[in-house]
Amino acid sequence: MTDTALSDQATKRKYVFILVGVLAAIVTIVLYLLYFHQANPEPKKKLGAVSAFGPVNYQGPIIIEKGGTYTGNWESKDSNIPAVDIQTSEPVEIINSNIRGAGFLVKSWYHNADITIRNTNAYGLAPTPTTSYPISRRFVAVNDFKNLVIENCYLEHTAGVAVGDNYKGDGSPENTIRIRFNIAKNIDGRIHDSTLHSQFVQFNFRGEVPHVEVAWNQIINEPDRSLVEDNISIFNSRGTPSSPIRIHNNFIQGAYPISRTDTTYTGGGILAEGDGSKDTCTAYVEAFENHLVNLGNYSMGIAGGNNIRYYNNRAINSATFSNGSRFPIYTSGFWSLDYYKKGTTHSNSIERNTIGIMAWGWPENRRDLSDMKGAEAENNTFIPGKITRQHEKAEFMTWQKKLRENNIIVGPIGFNRQPIIF
Repeated sequence: MTDTALSDQATKRKYVFILVGVLAAIVTIVLYLLYFHQANPEPKKKLGAVSAFGPVNYQGPIIIEKGGTYTGNWESKDSNIPAVDIQTSEPVEIINSNIRGAGFLVKSWYHNADITIRNTNAYGLAPTPTTSYPISRRFVAVNDFKNLVIENCYLEHTAGVAVGDNYKGDGSPENTIRIRFNIAKNIDGRIHDSTLHSQFVQFNFRGEVPHVEVAWNQIINEPDRSLVEDNISIFNSRGTPSSPIRIHNNFIQGAYPISRTDTTYTGGGILAEGDGSKDTCTAYVEAFENHLVNLGNYSMGIAGGNNIRYYNNRAINSATFSNGSRFPIYTSGFWSLDYYKKGTTHSNSIERNTIGIMAWGWPENRRDLSDMKGAEAENNTFIPGKITRQHEKAEFMTWQKKLRENNIIVGPIGFNRQPIIF
């Protein structure tokens, strides 16, 4: 090969390297700006709802009494009336829809529900007074159920998903719970003149269900704009020895009292608990590969139950707000207690997690592990030094990279991708 040809090849390689470097820089800047926007969004005006194709025209509430596939735009401005009330045990699929409500958005009680919701936007409206009992803005509220699938949905200012009280399925993979690939912003437990404990997901089905999966969800709560209790709560609910409840690859940021200046708060990240007997308490749960960021009170806890494994999770907390002020509330990483004193908390493990939790006033201002009763904590990695907001921003970038590497899209896909604004 001639010297000229070699020179030309070297020049081409040089330009390729430069181009790759420029593209990498652009991707990094765009991802940083996306994170900054999510963590510090501009106030939005109350506009009419919009989609990718223009304004969304809402119909009133709907009662579904027959199985089938439904697409529509439904709303209820009355907390007493669900936007969608499913009153059948036949399979119901809601796709490519927009739902908003002042109370339950989707409700199914006492109908052995079989519900699938995909590619749907869900928003909480201003709560109104209720006539019989307090009602939160649950996106989905079911009690007797056979199957529940919620995938690629967008939730904002809802009270999340509540699943209880009785599983009526046959134990097959087609009769289970799958909550995957969703985006939730500002889980909000405020109701008219009061509050109710609210979560992104709460299980309280008081039995065992195999094949359950809560995975690849992005939950971001903002201080002063949200009120979440435990972001994920598993209460008196069980997997099986061969098929534990699997909670994995979720990004959970933010858990705060209604005002950032409050000094007490009882919520947090992922909690397994229950006051049941040895046969009904929470058991057979695995939570792994989750990202927990900037959470008040705790990151992952066990307040009752057995055969619970927390492993390969990442908990990062600067215990500061975006303006640099410190949390006035307690913070900690991982813990385990027999909180209800039922003697059911045993055979649990907390291992191979990466942890960095600032806790003002504690030794070295750290509280990576706290109480550890009924669980073994082994082979965890503790990030040295002071944890800062930069650590938290880097964790979001790690999450975004993981999504790309696994070809995962969270939130609605296609024409329903654009969130509603109001």
